[in-house]
Amino acid sequence: MIRCYRDKHGFLRVDVGDEHPSIGRFLEGDIQGSANVAKEYLTGANDVQQGRLPEWSCTGNAHTVTIRPGGVTIENEWDEDIGVAELSIDQFKQALKTWLQCISPPEQKGDAAG
Repeated sequence: MIRCYRDKHGFLRVDVGDEHPSIGRFLEGDIQGSANVAKEYLTGANDVQQGRLPEWSCTGNAHTVTIRPGGVTIENEWDEDIGVAELSIDQFKQALKTWLQCISPPEQKGDAAG
């Protein structure tokens, strides 16, 4: 789904391929280098997916993520022209796990939340 890399300035970036651009912008701008924030979103996704919560939502630096049993929406709060990304909970979790692998120090890479 996504590919993480460092640009020529050493910053982590996301190539989303054919996926919605909001996914990459959310990871780069809202999650950034925080493994704890990525894990918080993973926990929210797991709680909804496993029926512990009917819905989970959080607004970060620029995006609001809403997780419901039917899927995840990522909406940019500052740029309506981007549109809303819609993906399954599993797709969202995979994007978070991929980003978490990129931002985590080598000794923590095996410690991504379920």
